[in-house]
Amino acid sequence: MPMTAETVRSVTFDKAPFGRRGYHEDQVDEFIDRIEAALDGRSRMTVKEVREAEFDAAPLVKRGYHEDQVDEFLDDVATELENRTREMDPPEPTHSEVPYLPLPPAPTGVRGYHPSDVERLAHLLDRAAVEHNAGPTAEQIEGMQLGLSAYPGQGYHPDAVDAVQAAWVEELRRRSKKAE
Repeated sequence: MPMTAETVRSVTFDKAPFGRRGYHEDQVDEFIDRIEAALDGRSRMTVKEVREAEFDAAPLVKRGYHEDQVDEFLDDVATELENRTREMDPPEPTHSEVPYLPLPPAPTGVRGYHPSDVERLAHLLDRAAVEHNAGPTAEQIEGMQLGLSAYPGQGYHPDAVDAVQAAWVEELRRRSKKAE
């Protein structure tokens, strides 16, 4: 069953066994909040970030979270992120001769689309250009979610990317009608 932000909100960990300090609860809780935001689509998190997460030991006077339970949960989160990435990522680019239009950066004060999301879209569009009947559908292109960059002025100009995406959706629908 896929992990959701709701699943993350309800996760609890036992205290570390007697004689062990366990993980620092505040640090784990903060990281869990970041995971929740990522699974809810409010931020980004990579599998590498989850796999490399480290927490200090709990203070000497207080037992923290049970390390094994936290580690097992993080393994589940990493697996979920890997599954989501696998579902979202198109195959490697075909390295076709299809020309790419340079996309303008986000203007000052505007959060642009995250470069990795635009790159995934570009790979799909590359396939659409060369795999006429076997490539992605208009619905796949139209339904692709593009996340925003963390700060204004970063990423690609949303209006330009939206225009390219809309043009390809229209083209793929035209091709589909022509093939019928």
